[in-house]
Amino acid sequence: NSFCTLLGASGRRSMLRGVARRAVCASSRSTARGVAACVALSVGPSPAVRAVASYGRVTDEDRRWWMVHLDCAPDVNPGTFVSWLDSCGTHTTKKLVERNVWTIEQVANLSSDQVDELRYREGCVHMDVVWEHARTIISLLNARRSAAGSDTELQERIEALRRKRELERRRDQLLQERREQDSDREARLAELRRTIAAKKAKLREQQAKARAAADGADDDGDGPAAAMDDMDRDAGRK
Repeated sequence: NSFCTLLGASGRRSMLRGVARRAVCASSRSTARGVAACVALSVGPSPAVRAVASYGRVTDEDRRWWMVHLDCAPDVNPGTFVSWLDSCGTHTTKKLVERNVWTIEQVANLSSDQVDELRYREGCVHMDVVWEHARTIISLLNARRSAAGSDTELQERIEALRRKRELERRRDQLLQERREQDSDREARLAELRRTIAAKKAKLREQQAKARAAADGADDDGDGPAAAMDDMDRDAGRK
């Protein structure tokens, strides 16, 4: 109370304004932190942001989020381009490509000396994060490739079996069509044979009638001449 008395009314008002201003600032900062936390939770922590925030010191939490990120990217494989890796920016990508390093698998196979050279001599400040990311996920990527290879092999076997069954079905269909064609051909040949036999029989009949008619005409022409010969022979005997 004595202190407030010494300050006077103006002093008290100034002190109260300062307290109120500090309270407002603290409230604003807490509100901003809350909004940022809500945005981070809604968007989800990015592996790149986490790795950069750790200043190159990769933690188990970073590795866990890398695994989560990998689960959300089923199309990633050991042959994916290096720019997919965490903290692999344009400069790092360029330096890796200059060294003929294009894929995640190649990054994982780099030695620590090569990583240090890229980091300290080439200016790739986050190369250790890139390397650690590749080494962390390469085993899962290889397992994914093996599983994909097994699925591909199984799919190829299924396709081969389908082709085989289709060929067998087509072969049976061709054999059935051939049998039907053979049956039709035999029926046509039998009908043709009957037609030819009927025509031959009719032709023989016509030939027989013509021959009989010709033989009858010969018999009619030879009858009077034979009778005259007989009469001449009888007169000579007398």
